[in-house]
Amino acid sequence: MPLRNPSYLDLETLLAQADYHDIDVPRKEEVVERRGRKRSAGGTAGLTGFGATASIGSDVEFQRSYTLTPSSKATVSRVIDGLIAADAVKTDPDGQTPLSKDDLVEVEGTARITAASLAGKMFHIFHRLMESSAGGLETIFDFDVDSFEVAEQLKAVYLRNELLPIPVLLEMTGSRLPQKVYVNLRPDNFVDAASSNRLEGEMRVLGSVVRLVDGGKEGYLGAEEWLLDGWEYLMRRKLMTQIDDVLKDLVSQLELDIPADDVHAYIKGPAVLVDAVALY
Repeated sequence: MPLRNPSYLDLETLLAQADYHDIDVPRKEEVVERRGRKRSAGGTAGLTGFGATASIGSDVEFQRSYTLTPSSKATVSRVIDGLIAADAVKTDPDGQTPLSKDDLVEVEGTARITAASLAGKMFHIFHRLMESSAGGLETIFDFDVDSFEVAEQLKAVYLRNELLPIPVLLEMTGSRLPQKVYVNLRPDNFVDAASSNRLEGEMRVLGSVVRLVDGGKEGYLGAEEWLLDGWEYLMRRKLMTQIDDVLKDLVSQLELDIPADDVHAYIKGPAVLVDAVALY
C-alpha cells in the first residue's frame, strides 16, 4: 500500500480506532546497545626454568542508548492499512453499500470548500470586529468590505492564509455514492500551517459517518455549525433567519463564483456527513 501524506489528521481518533479494532501501532522505543572488550596489560612473570610474558587485564563494557520514533507518515499508513485489512473501513462505498451512523469509511473524490465555510470565515471576522468596536448586531447586515478595519482582517485570512479556529465544511464530488458527500474538518487537526492550501482537489478522506440526511422536503441539516461557530445561541437564532440575504450580499461583494446548489443556510439531502479522521 502507498505511503500516505495527510494534510489533516485526527491522530487521537485514529489511534483509538486502531485500539478498538486490535490493530498494532508502531511505538516509540528506547534502545540500549552494549559492546564488550578485554583491556589488557603486558608483564613478565618468572617461572622455574623459563621466562614468560603474561597478560593482566579487565573486561570493559561500552553502552549507548537512543530513541527510535516511528515517522507519522509510516504510522498513519500502517494503521489505515491495518483497519482496511481488518474490514473495519468501508472503502470506496457506492449506492449498494449500507451506511449507518458511526461507520468508518474511506471516500475518494474531488474536494472543495463550501460557501458555508467561506461565509463562516467572514462571520468569524465580524465576530472579532464586534468584540473590538462599539458596533451592534446590525453592523453585520451593513458591512463594507472596503473599510480599513475589515480589509485588514480580510488580508490576514485571504492573503496571508491565516488558519482560523473554526470548523471547515468540504463537499466531495465524484465519489461512487449517489448522495452528496460533505466532510467536517475540526480546526485543531491540520498537519501544518500550509495545509489550508491542500484542502481542495482530488483526495481521499477517512472518517466516520455522523449524519445521513434524507431526501424530500424534510431532508435538510442546518449549517450554522460552520457559519456561526463561537456565536452565542440567541444571536445564532437571529442571524440564521436572515442568513440567505447576508450570504447573497457577501458573495456579490466578494465576486465569488459559487455553484447555485451550494451549502448556504443548510445542507439539503440526500447527503452524507463525514467527520474526518484523515485527509490525504
